[in-house]
Amino acid sequence: MADWNRRRFVRASGATAALALVPMARSSASERADDGWWSGDLKHLVPAANHDRFLIKCSFRSPRPPPVLANADMRVRARMTDSEGRYFAFDVGGLKPDHEYTLQLTDGQAPLTDPWPLKTYPAPDAQPTSVRLLAYTCAGGYPAYPGDVQPFLSLALRRRLLRRALSFAPDAAIAIGDHIYWDQRTQLESAREDVRERAHAWYTSRGMLDPGLPAKGTVNEAAIKNAVEPQFADLYGVMLRSTPSYFVSDDHDYFENDEATGRFVTLPPHEYQLSFARFTRELFMPEFLPDPDRPVLMSGAGAGDRGPGISESFGTFRYGNLAEALIYDCARFVSLKGDVAGLVPPESEAWLVARTADQRVRHVFHVPSHPFGWTAGKWREWYPDVADTGEGDTAVAQMRPDGEKTFRLTTARRKFLWQRGWFLQHQRLLAALGGQPKRAGVVLSGDLHATGHVRIRHSQDLALPNPVHAILTGPLGTGVGWPSRARGTPPLVASGLEVEDVASVREKNGFALLDIDPGSVTVRLFEWRRGEPEGAIDTLEPYHVHTIQRASG
Repeated sequence: MADWNRRRFVRASGATAALALVPMARSSASERADDGWWSGDLKHLVPAANHDRFLIKCSFRSPRPPPVLANADMRVRARMTDSEGRYFAFDVGGLKPDHEYTLQLTDGQAPLTDPWPLKTYPAPDAQPTSVRLLAYTCAGGYPAYPGDVQPFLSLALRRRLLRRALSFAPDAAIAIGDHIYWDQRTQLESAREDVRERAHAWYTSRGMLDPGLPAKGTVNEAAIKNAVEPQFADLYGVMLRSTPSYFVSDDHDYFENDEATGRFVTLPPHEYQLSFARFTRELFMPEFLPDPDRPVLMSGAGAGDRGPGISESFGTFRYGNLAEALIYDCARFVSLKGDVAGLVPPESEAWLVARTADQRVRHVFHVPSHPFGWTAGKWREWYPDVADTGEGDTAVAQMRPDGEKTFRLTTARRKFLWQRGWFLQHQRLLAALGGQPKRAGVVLSGDLHATGHVRIRHSQDLALPNPVHAILTGPLGTGVGWPSRARGTPPLVASGLEVEDVASVREKNGFALLDIDPGSVTVRLFEWRRGEPEGAIDTLEPYHVHTIQRASG
C-alpha cells in the first residue's frame, strides 16, 4: 500500500463528502487530536481489521447512549461494554476485501467526530506486492507515580515515539504485551518492606482492587478504569484510528508480574487476574478477528460474551498470500506439568507448527509474548538460566532485592518451578521455524525492555538448516526498568544457543518496522533513551537496517 498521508485524506474528504452530515460546532481545542482531527468527546479509539471485518473499541469522557458507526452504505450501533455508558465496541462484518472505508461516529443524526479512513486487508488468496508492519513492546506504565524519578516515560514522550513510528504509515501495528502495569498482589506481598509500604499507600490512594469480586459492575470497575485509562486510553487516544492494531497479552496484562516463590505463583492467572484482564481487553483493546487457517475452537476463543470467531489469546495478521504473523499469548495458558508443560497449550502449538509448515504464504512471522533467544533469568522463560544467588541447588528467579547487586546467570542451579517442557516446546517451534525450505524463520519479540537482532543457528542439540532471526522490537514506555537495573543483568543470549549478532542488544526505547515484499523482509530498528535530546525523536532514523531474503520460487 502506498504511503498516503492520512491527515491530508481526511481534509480532502471533508466532513460531508461520504456521509452527508453537517458538522457540529467545534469550540474547544482539547477536542482535537494532535493532527487536527476533531474527536469531540471521544477519549480513545482503536480498530482491528481483517479482509472482511472491523472490530473497533472506543470510549468517551462522559456517559452517553450507544453511538452509531456510519458509512455511506451502512449504519452500525455500538454495543456498550461497561456499566456506565462510556465504553463501546463495534463489530462490522460483510466488508469488501482490500477496500478503504470512510467512517464516522454519530449519535444517529449528528456527527460526534470527523470522518476517518480505515481499510480492510486483501483476501487471503490475493497477491499484494508490499506491506509495512510496526511492532513494539511494553507501552504501559502509569504516568504519574509519587517521587522525583518516574519509572516509565511520560505520556508525552511515549506519544512522541509512537507519532514518529506512525509517520512511516504502517499498514498494521502489533503491540507485544505489557500494555498495563498494576501488579497489586506481587507488590503488596513483596519480600521488601519498602516496596510493600509504597504499594499499600499507592493502591489505597488510587483504588484497591478486590480479588474476591468480579471486574464488571462492582467497585473494581471504577478502579480498573482509574488504573488503565492513563496507561492506555490517554496514551493512544485516536492516534491508531486508521492503523489496525493487535494487542497480545503478557504477564502484567493479567495484573501481576510473573513470579513463582514459596509464597505465591502468579501464572497461569488466578480467577481474579483473568476477570480483570478480560474486562480490560473488553473495554480498551480489540480482540483477534478470525482467520480461515486458524482453528476457531483453540483456547481463548468461543467465549459467550465475545463475538463469533473472536480469539482473546491467539491472533493472525494475514495480508493476502504475502505475509502472516502468528501472534501468541505465553501467559494465560502456561502449564506447570514438567516435561509436557508449555507456554502455549498443545492445540495452539499444533496450529503454529502447521502454519509454519504451510508454504503458500510468502513470509511467516512468529510473535510470542515472551522472547526467543534471550534471557534475564526471569521465571517464566523458555530457558533455565537463573541468577546465581543464595544457597543450595535451587534459586528463585527474582528482582534485585537491594536494587544494586549484579547477578551472574547460571544453569548449574535449578530455577524454582521452571518447567523443562517449556524449553522442549521452544525446541519444537524453533525446529519448525528453521526447517522451512524457502522462508527464513523470523520471531518478533518484546518483554525484555530492549532492542536487538540475532540469528540463531543451534539450540543445544538442535542444528537449524536455516538460521532463525530473533528480533527484540524495542519498548515504548520503559523509563528505568531496564533488565540490568531491575534484574541485575542485561538481556543475554540464553545458555545452549549458538547465535550470530546482527544488531547487538541495547537497553533503549524504540520500535521496529518491517517492509515486506514477495522476495524479502527489510527490518529497521529505531532507538532512543531518556537523557538523549527529546527533539531527536521527531526525526528518528533506524540504527539498524537488515534485509532477510527469501529463497527463489
